[in-house]
Amino acid sequence: MKGLPVILLAAFTLFGVTSWAQDPSFMEKLDAQKHRELMPRHTQMREEQKKMDAELAPLLEEMNSATGEKRVEALVAVVNKLIEQRKAMHEQMARYIDR
Repeated sequence: MKGLPVILLAAFTLFGVTSWAQDPSFMEKLDAQKHRELMPRHTQMREEQKKMDAELAPLLEEMNSATGEKRVEALVAVVNKLIEQRKAMHEQMARYIDR
């Protein structure tokens, strides 16, 4: 179990929350019309992020309350869910960019 904190740190470092807007000045560079066009997409993305957070919440609760081997199993479930969400996000971003 000594390696568990290291595993947790690595998992959340690699698969943690991904910011959709890497450059905070991005929106400032857009003209007002383009900004208005993008707002519905941003709203949709925020809703999708909330859904992802809601999917993770029970897994995190289970992981944090588990002990022993069950904790390791719960950690694996959390990491797998994070990977699944990250892949889905990348696919969605690719579709959005390719249109």
